[in-house]
Amino acid sequence: MRGFTLVELLITLTLMILLLSAGVHWQKEGLPRHRVVSASNQVLGLIHYARAEALTRGPIFLCDGSSHCDRFQTTSSLLLARSGDGIATITDDDVFHRLDLPEGTTLTWRRFRGTALRYERRGNLYYQNGSFLICNQGQGRRIVMSVMGTARIEPISGGDCL
Repeated sequence: MRGFTLVELLITLTLMILLLSAGVHWQKEGLPRHRVVSASNQVLGLIHYARAEALTRGPIFLCDGSSHCDRFQTTSSLLLARSGDGIATITDDDVFHRLDLPEGTTLTWRRFRGTALRYERRGNLYYQNGSFLICNQGQGRRIVMSVMGTARIEPISGGDCL
């Protein structure tokens, strides 16, 4: 006779349940955390790129991709644009880079003033400082901007991304 005993089936079923529960935990906790880490690194890279472009080519705007630099609200994409007149009136021709964040990830710019982050020719910000809050399903990180144009990533407290 061939077959499995009841004990073998129960052990196999228990192992399958443990593996499935680990997968569910990964999807609920691990995946959003990795999306936030990825998004914050991408945004930080874009900030460094914007600053370098401003040093070589003049004023650069980092702004909300969904509003096309008219306002900066919670968004899932960012634009880099040049504007020859020095104000945030951006046309499609001015945009030279677009960053789309990972699925389900949002970005909020909390600032003192302005509808776009504006880098000047010397690499500093135009009288602006603040932070980008990057969230995905309760997981989050903050990118803090200084007036000098430098940025750093910080962990956030649990209540900021609810």
